[in-house]
Amino acid sequence: GSMRGVMISSTLDEREREGEDEAVHIVYGSDEHSIVGVEASIRSVQAHASDPSRLNFYFFGDEALPSLPEVKWFNLTDVAINYDVDSFTNPTYERKGKHKRKDGITINTNAANYIRFIMDDLLPVSAKKALWIDSDTIVRCDVVQMIENTLVDSDYIIAAIPVKGPPLGLTRVHRPNYKDIRWTFNAGVMVVDLEKWRKGKMTEVMRRFALKNREDEIYKYGSQPPLALTFKEDFEHLPENWNVKTQAATEEEVMDACILHWAGASKPWKGEGRHVEIWKSYEALDYSVEDPH
Repeated sequence: GSMRGVMISSTLDEREREGEDEAVHIVYGSDEHSIVGVEASIRSVQAHASDPSRLNFYFFGDEALPSLPEVKWFNLTDVAINYDVDSFTNPTYERKGKHKRKDGITINTNAANYIRFIMDDLLPVSAKKALWIDSDTIVRCDVVQMIENTLVDSDYIIAAIPVKGPPLGLTRVHRPNYKDIRWTFNAGVMVVDLEKWRKGKMTEVMRRFALKNREDEIYKYGSQPPLALTFKEDFEHLPENWNVKTQAATEEEVMDACILHWAGASKPWKGEGRHVEIWKSYEALDYSVEDPH
């Protein structure tokens, strides 16, 4: 009988060990201006997940999400200070005009945009992969399967939606140095292999690059160029319907979209931009408005 006892306990251990890897880790960061976006996006993930019990959400923001107590909340200001997020920012190039807010914070110096650089440190060591999703999104496919099927037996550290041509935001002096890059990616939806990221010390690589940028002015903008210029073409291509920008998309692309992304200045929670009604159905928790997916 003792042997059987050992067998049972060892399979339990294995199941517990597997259970640790069963969790699917999803990360959001936002200041108070786009909290409603994060809430709607998280609801949309939950609505379409094949196994919602496996979803682990982490939110880095100014306050916990009022309607989603199950989401783990971390104080953005504390994290920014403890992890020296300021060193990633690009104070040299503050965007003029509409991106400047009354409080003087712009998109380039907003700490929430840089959380994706330090996910390897912020998430538990047991987390092998994480998905970063921008706050101005609605998800309409199963992220559980997507994350599971991404970066499998791969040498790549990240997976993202490919964009043709060299990275945006390069300054004129430095553009020629990067003209051979045929593909870049949009960092608004990104799966990261956290173990490989830790091994490659990618956070430090990007920190050095961002600090160098203050002297050499390699790029404008904030969080996108350091990622694009660090990884160049070395990333796994996610299917393009996992990051569809609403302002430029055809009706067909919107129908087929796994993630709709209201990139740019028009935000659906302000009632701006195209296909606001899809976004609103998640804000109101009334998915019946939505086309079946």
